[in-house]
Amino acid sequence: MSASVWIFLFLTFGLAGVFADVHFGATEYDDYNAGLYGDRPNQTYHSTDIKSPLFLINTWKKDAVAPGSHIFMSPSVGGQHRSPMIFSAKDLSLVYADPSWDGGATANLQEYKGKKYITFWSGKDYIGWGSGGGIMLDENYRFFANVTTTDEFKTGADSHEFQLTPDGTALVNNYYKIPYNMTPVNGPADSVLHDSAFQEIDIETGEALFTWKAKDHFELHESLNGYIFDADGGGWDWFHQNSIQKTPDGNYLISARHLCMLALINGTDGSRIWQLGGKKNDFKDLSNGRATKFGFQHNARFVDDTLREITFFDNNAEFSHSPTPKCEDACSRAVRVRLDYDAMTAELVQEFYHPKSVQAWAQGGVQPLPNGGAMIAWGTVPSVTEVNAEGETVMELQLSPWGVASGGRNGVSFYRVYKLDYAAYPPWGPSIACVNGTLYVSWNGATEVASWSVFGGQSSAILEAKDHVVPKAGFETAIEVDPSLELAFAQVHALDANGNALGSTDVVNMQTGEVLTVKVQLDKV
Repeated sequence: MSASVWIFLFLTFGLAGVFADVHFGATEYDDYNAGLYGDRPNQTYHSTDIKSPLFLINTWKKDAVAPGSHIFMSPSVGGQHRSPMIFSAKDLSLVYADPSWDGGATANLQEYKGKKYITFWSGKDYIGWGSGGGIMLDENYRFFANVTTTDEFKTGADSHEFQLTPDGTALVNNYYKIPYNMTPVNGPADSVLHDSAFQEIDIETGEALFTWKAKDHFELHESLNGYIFDADGGGWDWFHQNSIQKTPDGNYLISARHLCMLALINGTDGSRIWQLGGKKNDFKDLSNGRATKFGFQHNARFVDDTLREITFFDNNAEFSHSPTPKCEDACSRAVRVRLDYDAMTAELVQEFYHPKSVQAWAQGGVQPLPNGGAMIAWGTVPSVTEVNAEGETVMELQLSPWGVASGGRNGVSFYRVYKLDYAAYPPWGPSIACVNGTLYVSWNGATEVASWSVFGGQSSAILEAKDHVVPKAGFETAIEVDPSLELAFAQVHALDANGNALGSTDVVNMQTGEVLTVKVQLDKV
């Protein structure tokens, strides 16, 4: 029976079932987007309580995708707190998730003092901003640091950005509120400004090496988000800064959604060196407006050593007003532009639209790939795509039905995605479950497992190798045990590609399914 039939029976009649390492394809497209599997379809497992997205694979040309072993993201999953998630780029199976962080925005792999760290934001989400800190985990998933703002900003680090620099520092975004006179923008004199700021924090000491506030360097009338007192958000969010990048010469590239512009900020006095887009655009557009006329964008990054080329996600809409899919007006795109600082011109280099044409009114991100293509997260549209240098879509995934994309603040939330080479070794061991005589094994976070070897016996204290080795299959591997072995207890070892043991599960009672943590005597694998 197909996976879709099993899930249909489960949803319709309440039949018990666990759906591990299942993904849907073209034949399930209509049912998936009709909401048959829910607004946020997920996969469940026997050996862990973790859930992961149930992808709909609309396109996947495996021979054409760029190199990279893993995909980092933080998607919404029904019935589970937000989590940083890592997936295998080989089969799209889950590799790592930890919902206890209750966060995960901007999940990435970054370097600090020559060592790689998993980085992500964790904290409390509000409407349009967050209050928390940037988390750093080492290759063993051990906590290294929680980087946030200084006491100057009581709301802490915002969820939009957590960027490490080569200088041993981190860039953190902040949203803070102050009483403000809004009469220059036809508001009351006693209103509240929801301003944007950022700090460069020394990771070792927590000291702020640079602090910048939007209100000190930009004027309220530059905002394209007309004055409104947002009772939910706590004031007028006039600037809405959502990305920061430090340049080798000590300046900062920022993106301000509500000014529809990118700017280079002087790293000494905070002044505006230049601006691309918005009301005070400094560049002549050589591409008929396609390089400077963007709107409500996210995730701006210099992508070349000369600091002349920038990628960003152009949402092109502040609120949803065009259908998804089959967007007809102000459709979202990923953009790469080239700047000429002598002539002060801007030219479109690449633009990538979603193959089904969508409008993502918020969030979104683009990661340039070494082959000239890009990984693109489509924000409030529940999709991730990979394109090659020619703009061909070589992978298109959905994480939810299209219908949730038009749901305003009740829609999905999917910020950035990264394809990266990655290896990790968890300090915890693999997990095991036994259901109706079948063993189910997984190892959350382990990247080097190639196969599983079964041990067993009549006593939980003495287990022998059973010459039964099966290849790892997705996040959770099902192992059918030969009944003739008559195992009362079983344990499974994780093996690497060379057959070396990496770790072992607890012992499980094959009859009752009870998992025992005991000291055992093991034969060699």
